Order: sequence, then C-alpha cells, then structure tokens
Amino acid sequence: MTPSVALIEDDPLMGESLSERLQLEGFACRWWRSGAEALAAAAQDDGVPAAVVSDIRLTDIEGPELMVRLPAAWQARPWIFITGYGTSAQREALLARGVADFFTKPLDMDRLLRRLRALQPPPALVADAAATRPDCPLGISGEMRRLHAMVSRLGAHWDSVLITGDSGAGKEELARCLHRESAGADAPFVAVNAASLPESLIEAELFGYERGAFTGATRTHRGKFEQAHGGTLFLDEIGDMPQALQARLLRVLQDRKVTRLGSEQALPVRVRLIFATHRRLNDEVRAGRFREDLYYRINVVHLHVPPLRERPEDVAWLAQRFVDAWNTAHPTAPRVLGADAEQALLRRAWPGNVRELRNAIERACLLSETQRIEVSLLRDEGEPDDTSGASASIAVAAPMPRLEDFLRLQEREFIRQALQRHDFQIGVTADALGISRKSLWERMKRLAIG
Repeated sequence: MTPSVALIEDDPLMGESLSERLQLEGFACRWWRSGAEALAAAAQDDGVPAAVVSDIRLTDIEGPELMVRLPAAWQARPWIFITGYGTSAQREALLARGVADFFTKPLDMDRLLRRLRALQPPPALVADAAATRPDCPLGISGEMRRLHAMVSRLGAHWDSVLITGDSGAGKEELARCLHRESAGADAPFVAVNAASLPESLIEAELFGYERGAFTGATRTHRGKFEQAHGGTLFLDEIGDMPQALQARLLRVLQDRKVTRLGSEQALPVRVRLIFATHRRLNDEVRAGRFREDLYYRINVVHLHVPPLRERPEDVAWLAQRFVDAWNTAHPTAPRVLGADAEQALLRRAWPGNVRELRNAIERACLLSETQRIEVSLLRDEGEPDDTSGASASIAVAAPMPRLEDFLRLQEREFIRQALQRHDFQIGVTADALGISRKSLWERMKRLAIG
C-alpha cells in the first residue's frame, strides 16, 4: 500500500515543490494550504494519513496548536514540523511533546525523505523498482533500484535535477541514466566540472564567446549550453561555482537564453540541466556562499546517491562489471574475480566510493600475473597479508602488462589519491603536486579520472 503524507503548508511555492517531490518519491501526498483546510478534511473523516508534515507558522494557526485540535487519530501519527525561524529550544520542546522531527529552512529534502521512510517504510518503492528495472544499471541494492525507478518515473517530464552525494559515489552515472531516459542516447550529453576550471575561464566555457571578445579569442566559440542544445548539460560540483557566475546561471535558467562574451545577441537554448555536488547546499546557503534563489530554483527534483559503504550489496556487482569491462578491452588477458576476492572487497570501507573501487579493480587486473585475481592485489593499504593459509588455486599464466600501461596506472593512482586527500579541490591539489590547474586538468582528462 502506498504510504500517505498530509502536507500542511501555506507557502504556494514551497507547498507545490514539496508535494511534487513527495509524489515522485512514491508517497500519496495531499496538500492543505491552511490549518482550516486540514481541520475541515479531518472533520469530514477524509482518511488519516500515515504521517503529517506541517509548517510551524501557518497564516491562520500555529502548527503545534493545529496538532492538538485535530482528532486523536491524527495526533497519534508521526508529525514533522518545518520552519524558517526555528531555534534549538523550540525543537527540544516539540520533541518533548512527541513530535517526530523538526526541520529548518532551507529544507534538506533528502533528509526529510529518509525520515519519512524510517517512520513509515514504503516497501512498494523497492518492489516497484525491482519490477520496473531488473537490470538496473546503477546497482542492485534497494536504494539504487529505488533511484532508478525514480528515473523511470521522471522520464522526460523534468527540466532540471539536483544530484547530491559523496565524491566518487556515482553521480555522473545517475546523470547519464537520466539523460538516456529523457533525451535518448543520440542527444548530446555535455559534462563540465565547475571546480576544475579556473574562475576566469568558467564563464567563457559555459556561455561561449565571439571572436575578439578578449585577448586570445581568435575564433568564435560555442559554450557548453549551446553544445548541449537538444540534450543535457551536466554541471558537476555546482557548489563550487563562484557567486558572480551563480547570478548569471540563474538568469539563464529563467530565460533559457545565453549571450556569448563579446556579443549582445541572446541565443535561445533548449537543454535539460543536471546539477551535482558533494556539498550540502543548504549549509552553503546559510554560510552565504550559495545563492538562496538559485538553490530553490535547482532543488525542485533532488536525488541523493548514498555512499558505497551504505550499500554493500553493490560492491561485488560493480566489481564484476569493472572486470567485465577489462575483459572486453583486453580479450587476450582475461581476468576472473573469485569468491575470496569478493570477500576481500566487502571488508573494505571504500571512502573513495565507486571511483576507488573501479581504480582498485583496474589496478588488480593490470598487475595480476594470473587469470585469477589474487586477494593480495585487492587488499587495502596497511591490511595484513593473511593469504599464507589460503587454499591455493590453479594459476593460469597471463601476459605481463606493458611498461606504458603500468606507468600510466601508477600516475593515475597517485593523482587520484592526491585528489581524494584534498577533497577533489583542483586548485589545492594542483598546488600540492607542484603543477598548474590546467596541467592537472589535462592529466585528469588523459588518465580518465572522473
């Protein structure tokens, strides 16, 4: 049975956004725009919701007062209050009265959804996801199947989506999945990392420029928005975008037109936008580093990719996919991942998420001297070697890797570890390595470091 949520919110923009998101997430949401409407619905015995989400300051009544005036069946349900003016004392007082939770604005929608599911778990979501996409390309865990079911439900009915999650968790893979479902494989998918480009180049890369617009502009350049026309533009690490560019991005989102540097002509663009970040944007808004109006503009549909440590079911599945990819690219040097190797993978925490797992598998495939990947090649640094008592398996000789491949892998692993150590901040990492941002970005592109 679909879980039901009563939403009581007098702000039309907030109410519409919350209502649409809850329904997309599989909840049956009924939205009342005032306390009086909720009281009237309860008086008509219009059904008792599984949970109630209410603004604490409604125009006609205070939320806590509304709660005690509703029938006992409503009061017994989990209540979640949201407010833009909350204090810790107010939160503690409400929790003491039996309120399930208390959220402040800007609203962390992903946390709210997790709380609602914990209060009233909707098993239909996972079942629907598994039935809809048994071959889900994102993972086999319930959370990733639910995400893919969301992608299927969205279809082509979206203009912008916000994806959050730790670095390396799989945000771009989810973005590509959204693109394929909405625009098709033949439409352009253009990805740009806002944190990887120097601030002086971001504007030119996104919006393009005319010949002679600045020193060195020897030709007209189509920006990423124009390149993605008819398809999808994926803006990664949007939380690192300079505030001056945030204002111009907001204008483009509102007008759906771009103006190249050095030009006065506004060009219409038909493009879907996917934004991604590893930062908590609501915290960035509170700190004054991210525009609140832009945050609400891009946070209509918000998908969160959980870290790999929270979905261990996906570890072996992803590892096998990476081994299959190696075997496709190297048919003369196939590799096999045994059960003991899978167990070694499951024992690791994977702080670098899917990106770290992929690199570990590629490294093991490259360095393995046998067809069967040895556990020692998958062990985390510092983990003791306990393979001395392991049962021996028949080793099938495999060719030694080429020196060029070996050196490329070592360089890639070194840069990846440096990026991970510095939270994937390009400028900081480049300084630590003693190279320029441009040089680091070029190496990342050459070594396929996402």
